[in-house]
Amino acid sequence: MVKALLFDLDGTLLNTSEGIFRTADRTAVTLGLEPCRDSKKYAQFVGPPLHVGFNKVYGLSGEDAERASKIYRSYYPETGLGVYSYYDGLLDVVATLKKRGYLIGVATLKNESAATRMIASSRFSPYVDVVHGSDELESLTKKDIVLLSIRDLLVNRDEAVLIGDSESDEKGAWEAGVSFLAVSWGFGFPDGCDKIEHVDRPEELLDRFGGTI
Repeated sequence: MVKALLFDLDGTLLNTSEGIFRTADRTAVTLGLEPCRDSKKYAQFVGPPLHVGFNKVYGLSGEDAERASKIYRSYYPETGLGVYSYYDGLLDVVATLKKRGYLIGVATLKNESAATRMIASSRFSPYVDVVHGSDELESLTKKDIVLLSIRDLLVNRDEAVLIGDSESDEKGAWEAGVSFLAVSWGFGFPDGCDKIEHVDRPEELLDRFGGTI
């Protein structure tokens, strides 16, 4: 029986792309690089750890990618933290799922401090039971974050579902031993998610998780 629903944050629970891209642009300028103007390419920043995004978009690696990530994190509270929008209908869906008795968690590779502040400022705050994210060194994997979330929610692996929009979410769920459900409104499946179990609209989550527990 499913008791806990873990939502990825960027591209799943909230559309944070504008704030992420704006901060990445500012970071690029600081590093003497030309900001990326390709929104599809820039979408690779949404989901994976920052150093991976800087590698995919700007070809940075090693110490250069780590330095870019550090600069990004220093800018994000001012440039991106408060810049997000809601996906149509999802707030009401999460409120309904909470009323049905589900525990609601946020499991994200975004820095945990930033994720906690973002959720606290959002209208999702009353419904979220736990937020876990990446540490400052980005040493935690999605698997680690999922396992920390279910630990704090006091549920077993077979009682949790990770809901996300990226391949890193899918991989993390598999490694953690929890079920995964993709959403098609995010950024992380560039070729679409037709080949995996997914929903296309927030309201479909109510059909998937219909019973009061």
